[in-house]
Amino acid sequence: MKRKTLAIMAAGTGSRFGSLKQIHAVVNTYAILDFSIYDAIQAGFNHVVFIVREDILEVFKTRYENKLPENIQVDFVTQDTSGLPNRKKPWGTGHALLSLKDTINNAFALINADDFYGQHAFKLMHDALFENNNNQNYFIGYPLENTLSEFGTVSRGECILNEHQELFSIIERTNISKENLKMPLNTIVSMNFWGFVPHVFKIAEALFESFLEAHKDSETAEFYIPRSCN
Repeated sequence: MKRKTLAIMAAGTGSRFGSLKQIHAVVNTYAILDFSIYDAIQAGFNHVVFIVREDILEVFKTRYENKLPENIQVDFVTQDTSGLPNRKKPWGTGHALLSLKDTINNAFALINADDFYGQHAFKLMHDALFENNNNQNYFIGYPLENTLSEFGTVSRGECILNEHQELFSIIERTNISKENLKMPLNTIVSMNFWGFVPHVFKIAEALFESFLEAHKDSETAEFYIPRSCN
């Protein structure tokens, strides 16, 4: 059976939230992550990889190992920081992407654990990655107005598209609210829903080395996925 992988970035510390928001219940006992897994399986994905921290690995194994349908393969990888400059803050989504390089050798989708994307998005990404033979990377963007919160500010990646609606670059925007808009409501923004072919790991590795050289003493700099795909 062709492996159709969904990787989930779930290694965040949840410092602002105050607890492990990745598996925080929002409907009965179900977290947003559970809805994403369900939608992905319905769309045709058959392999789920959780990217977690070492200290929460057992929590995720207890919740998901041997709990999904038997035709769904489940793997866990840790966002390992050994060999990197020591600091409290994780090194970012681009580093999370790199943690998959020894586990995945096929095309795959990559999402945040705590964002809701909708079943249609998973079907679009599944078909783009596995029904076509384009051997290229993808992203799914959302109009800014559909991603704002009623309960404070958000950070979003403003997507710059070319005339063919292809992603040209992403500008990180922070502290966005309905009262403090920094761009039009119809601006396409990234919610970290990506589709990649394995070649992305070689590109990201080289760029991460350069990033560390420039930011090895920083406590806050993050290696974002858009930087790893340049």
